[in-house]
Amino acid sequence: MSKPAPAEAFEIEDLLNKEKNVVVQPRGGKGKKFNIPVRFWIGIMVFLTTYINYTTRVNMSISIISMTKGKSKTTPECLLKDMETTNNSSTTQIPKHLPDYGPRYEWDENTQALVLASYFYGYVIGSLPAGFVSETWGPFKVIFWTHVLSAIMNSLSVFGTWIHYSVLVITRIVLGLAAGLVYPALQVLIAKWAPPAEKGKFVAGLMGNTLATCITWPLVGAITSSAGWDWGFHVVSIQIAVFCVIFFFVAADSPDTHSFISEEEKSFIKEAQGASVSSKKAVPPYWSILKSFPFWMLTILHFGNLYGLYLQLTTVPKFMAEVVGFNLKEAGGLSALPHLLRLFLGTAFGSLGDFLKRRKILSNKAIRKSFVLCSHIIPGILLIGISFVGCNWPPIVALLTFSMAINGAAVLTNLQNPQDLAPNFAGSIFGIISFIGGTTGFIVPAITGGLIQHHSGTKEWGYNFIIGGCVYMASGILFMVFGSVEEQSWNRKADTAQSEPEEQAS
Repeated sequence: MSKPAPAEAFEIEDLLNKEKNVVVQPRGGKGKKFNIPVRFWIGIMVFLTTYINYTTRVNMSISIISMTKGKSKTTPECLLKDMETTNNSSTTQIPKHLPDYGPRYEWDENTQALVLASYFYGYVIGSLPAGFVSETWGPFKVIFWTHVLSAIMNSLSVFGTWIHYSVLVITRIVLGLAAGLVYPALQVLIAKWAPPAEKGKFVAGLMGNTLATCITWPLVGAITSSAGWDWGFHVVSIQIAVFCVIFFFVAADSPDTHSFISEEEKSFIKEAQGASVSSKKAVPPYWSILKSFPFWMLTILHFGNLYGLYLQLTTVPKFMAEVVGFNLKEAGGLSALPHLLRLFLGTAFGSLGDFLKRRKILSNKAIRKSFVLCSHIIPGILLIGISFVGCNWPPIVALLTFSMAINGAAVLTNLQNPQDLAPNFAGSIFGIISFIGGTTGFIVPAITGGLIQHHSGTKEWGYNFIIGGCVYMASGILFMVFGSVEEQSWNRKADTAQSEPEEQAS
């Protein structure tokens, strides 16, 4: 039996002609012509989902500064050097007055690392079954109910902290468990909704997480400064509740189950996707996935990306506050700047990838591998550069900013590669690579805590950035040499009645 033609073989221009004058059927109303297709709003929901998902992931990085005593009692190393240069003062560290943002706790570096890492313990557990759950139960239910749970648990974190830090750790684990289900669910949603010529734009919607960092860090810093650290948690829960209402009325599992999509747009999406995407449900071929070499190259690439990302998400605010010497608002604002640029560049990279593919300027393979230079290699070099600039804060900010910003190219590399290998099981693939890559969420705080346990200075943090840069580059180089973009034979398992052993024997 001949292999079905890939979806890319369709003439996109002909399909677009079919989609002209799309009729969108509003709830409870008659057909009315709209210029904006329903899948555009699904793309917006992808963006908003990743935005909301990250608010609970990154808020603790800022809140923990105002919740603890620790080394915040001493003047940051870079400010001390400025004092010595300006006033020829002694090197004795000067106690700082701690603002009253609420109760402060005497958590040492290891305890703080545990609090920061606890979210990711839950995250990796939730990621592993997430693809199968989403492909079976449907991405709509997974995304909606996990965020309902997140809103509740995030506010309960405040009360848990008042009891004991171990209760806070439990609430953060549950938050991570819920969040771990979300990204694989989004991969399933994208696979069902995105025509091949628009996948770059859909995957660029995953950059909503960068906007979350840009807004959450300064927002939580400002709310904490004015109302206390407890409201830094509650304001995030309010945002999640609003999102849940919007998502409930706008999103659906697929075009087939959406309540107001037109038949024209539904047909357009199905014809564009062709045989590569099936509407049938099937148990993911886990054995085939785990013995797939292209899958493991993607896993390594994703691990390196998450290492660099979590290094900036979980530790940079602390570095800016305790070493460089910025206050809470400045630490949150400046630490968020790189993520704002990552949002813009990620969106631009996604559109650029679609353009290059549609115009056949570059092959899919060339796009994936060439853009690893931007998503991994250059960010790694820039991170290593931070270790050489000392306390000179303008270069620090510039290097952090451009390292994170250019990593927006991840929308064309590790974030889109699951759709290349097996769109029918993209959720399961992403769940597994998130399970493995998500371990960086507690590896990074543990390494950081170990390096700065006795002294938090430019030397120790320099080592931290060098490690991050090396992981970035090594994973990128391996994928450029050995990675693949070819659809895997086991992707078609959803359309056959073959069992796993039979498929292996064929």
